[in-house]
Amino acid sequence: MKRFLVILLLTLAVSFVAKSQEHSRPLSVPTPTPVAIPDGWVNFMSEAGRFSVLLPEIPTDKTETVQSEHGPYTTHLFVVKGAKSLFLLGWVDYDPTFNFNVGGELNLNRDNFIKGVNAKLINNKDVTLDGYQSIEFTAETPQTLFKSRVYMVGRRPYQLVSGTAIGVDDSINVNRFFNSFKVRLR
Repeated sequence: MKRFLVILLLTLAVSFVAKSQEHSRPLSVPTPTPVAIPDGWVNFMSEAGRFSVLLPEIPTDKTETVQSEHGPYTTHLFVVKGAKSLFLLGWVDYDPTFNFNVGGELNLNRDNFIKGVNAKLINNKDVTLDGYQSIEFTAETPQTLFKSRVYMVGRRPYQLVSGTAIGVDDSINVNRFFNSFKVRLR
């Protein structure tokens, strides 16, 4: 199930490296409400996702429900290409009967992402963010530096990723993105 989220993230990361991006908005997903921020970024809020995050603009999104041997699961992915970085945020809603190991789920998201973009892991650490079990990691390819956080909130894994070209400093915006992410249980 987590492979679908990784495939979506990988597709978008490759698109960033290739300087292209898909723009689509499925009709079945309610449009989240953006709130303007003085410096041009928006406070993007998703009721369905139960989160808010600062982004350079309203993200494109992709939602898909897939049948699997563990029951249906739905993957949601939001993407924005900023001036210097690509910002991705995704989460998965699993079938309520599907049981998984939280630590294993976090690590599999990391490993599948790294494998999918053919990157090398630079660093990794287990952290608690806003009370949620999480990991932070950095990986790189010859062209792109990826920073990511994977949170487990209840039964829902969230993954945030920034991708910035090697040698480009966009740390202010990357930190703004990661530090602004707020999620709630209900």
